[in-house]
Amino acid sequence: MFKAECRITPYLLRLFEGIATAGALVRSSRVQASVKVSLQRDAFARSVHSSTWIEGNLLSLAQVRAVADGKDLLVEEKQKTEVANCLEAMRLVLKNKNKPVTEKGLLDVHARMIKGLLASERIGKYRRIQNYIVDARNKVIFTPPPPGKVPGRMKSLFAWLKEEDLHPIIRAAIFHHEFLTIHPFVDGNGRVARAVGQWLLWEKGLDPLCSLGLDDFFAQDRPRYYDLIQQTRDMDGDFTHWVEYVAEGLARALEEVQDRIKEGSLRLQGISLTPKQEELLGMLEKKSAVGAAEIGKVMKVNRARVNQLISPLVRFGIVTREGAARAVRYRLSEK
Repeated sequence: MFKAECRITPYLLRLFEGIATAGALVRSSRVQASVKVSLQRDAFARSVHSSTWIEGNLLSLAQVRAVADGKDLLVEEKQKTEVANCLEAMRLVLKNKNKPVTEKGLLDVHARMIKGLLASERIGKYRRIQNYIVDARNKVIFTPPPPGKVPGRMKSLFAWLKEEDLHPIIRAAIFHHEFLTIHPFVDGNGRVARAVGQWLLWEKGLDPLCSLGLDDFFAQDRPRYYDLIQQTRDMDGDFTHWVEYVAEGLARALEEVQDRIKEGSLRLQGISLTPKQEELLGMLEKKSAVGAAEIGKVMKVNRARVNQLISPLVRFGIVTREGAARAVRYRLSEK
């Protein structure tokens, strides 16, 4: 089975303590539900923009937001597809965030991430060819294991994931790195590694609002991200510095979330919410999906009033409507 070493250094302990404290403050902040939804939507778009930009996608953050909102763009089709796929893959991860990460789940994420970009026999399937990792000058700097060893290496990694009782950040960081070392797919490895790394954090209870900024951290100094990946390979199984780097990124992401909450810099645009709408969003935040009848009963309003309260929230993409007629149910949008 895959083995990994990570020393619990004083610096890493300080980072873990800071992350735990900051996460608790974010969770306990008296943030209006509308502002929290806005923060998470913004963090989601930024995460997708950063993860695709790391791999060379040229769409701006504004363009990524436009794709997320279903708007058409006059840009290169491949660039738009990469972003649209990453959005879909991350939505899949968010949908399953409370479930354990499995090998099938990872393959499903890859299938969403690379749809339409590779031949069908390579989508959601491990590679059958040798690949290489090159630097900016196209010089080979690392050769992943041969294709015949990929399935075994991945099964060993998932066995480690299931058996090792580690701090969630250590677990997610090491999985992220070993996955990139195996490089199991023909394309999409980096995007899948970062998406599944988020999933591993959410699986253990970390709020997406507190972790989605991690990809921004990686993107802000892309050379350092790549350098530390390679340096860790050279450390022969010692992941300490890599885990410290990932923890540093999470700490930075949480600081930015706290700053945005304090400054109130994010506000819903184009809609001013009433106290009843805030109450409704708070209700949806606690439940996965709610019908109009239940909303009316809890809030003590009739069906017409429920429709009046929720229609603007659906129109602005804050709430998603599912089903038809009296089977309609509402949930907070996950984008």
